[in-house]
Amino acid sequence: MLKKLGFYIFAALFIFAGQFLVHQDLVSGTPPPIVQTTLTGENPMPRINKGPTVLYFWAEWCGICRSMQGSISNIMRDYPGLTVAVRSGDDGTLQNYLNEKQLNWPIVNDNNGNLGQRYGIRGVPAVFFINAAGEIVFTTVGYTSEWGMRIRLWLAGLS
Repeated sequence: MLKKLGFYIFAALFIFAGQFLVHQDLVSGTPPPIVQTTLTGENPMPRINKGPTVLYFWAEWCGICRSMQGSISNIMRDYPGLTVAVRSGDDGTLQNYLNEKQLNWPIVNDNNGNLGQRYGIRGVPAVFFINAAGEIVFTTVGYTSEWGMRIRLWLAGLS
């Protein structure tokens, strides 16, 4: 019994330490400006200046990101938002991927990863939740359920 309890305590500490490490550098407060345009030539900042809104960093090669595509599409139907493709190829390759997967997202191509670095991400997927004042109030890294995102967006709308 004591061994089992020790294992669970160790596992919990390991998980919390991992979460701390992937979240420690994420930006909060005012989002850094995004100077690149979307693939359609749109200025992306108006999409995230006022919330509740979501800013989603993902990659075409990321399996977890693929599992979240349906949830992100559903969220983007109900809330404004922006997606950022990190190190996922040139604009043409990225557009082909979006067409193939039937994803109709406003997207900025961060092919060199510089934008992700300015936001402090160490891995994808990473989601930033922005309130009505334009401040990042919640972040998450890794798989997040649609309900988890909706709850954070609702809470962002209250702040």
